[in-house]
Amino acid sequence: MWFDHAGDRADGGLEGLAERALQALDADGEGETPAYVCGESFGGPIALTLARRYPARVRGLVLVSTFGWYPGRLVGRVGLAAWRLLGDGISQRVLRWGHPFTLPGALGVPFPWHVAGAYLRRPLVDIRAYRAKCELALRFDARQWLHEIRHRTLVLAGTWDPVVPRASSRALARHLPSASLHSVSGGHLVWCIRAGEVGAVVERWVAANECR
Repeated sequence: MWFDHAGDRADGGLEGLAERALQALDADGEGETPAYVCGESFGGPIALTLARRYPARVRGLVLVSTFGWYPGRLVGRVGLAAWRLLGDGISQRVLRWGHPFTLPGALGVPFPWHVAGAYLRRPLVDIRAYRAKCELALRFDARQWLHEIRHRTLVLAGTWDPVVPRASSRALARHLPSASLHSVSGGHLVWCIRAGEVGAVVERWVAANECR
């Protein structure tokens, strides 16, 4: 099941987002069955918050290119200050113009051109929703409670990810009591560039988890 929070302006913070993710899970015919929850990038803090608040609903976690606390807080705060100064209109134009230059970090080098084309054609973000999530990401720090997450967890990371450095994924895996870390050659969106490899890793991990 897909929880699309692209246009969600994060009312209620991460707790509100986690509640809406749970509502999406509840909409399933087997909504009360514990589920494997996958969080990618900013979805990681949502998945972790959901697992902390509603542990009985989670069977396991798959956390991809994500973090338990964001490392580049100073740079991020400077960027947000500039964003507020410029306003949403100019900031959205800057994001549009700069979008092609994010290809190497998002997809890795080299990247398949057909995937690059799809990446460049995808709709622009809701600028206010994006800003709200950037602000939440910079404030999010789960180090004080990650030890409470007892679910078995697979942490997946690209080997070269300028958005969420692999060191953040390693630190996240260290702080989670039942986590394993797997690295895949690629950038921030390594899961879509190497979908077959990532899918096989997840499949093996789920099978091993089901046998426990």
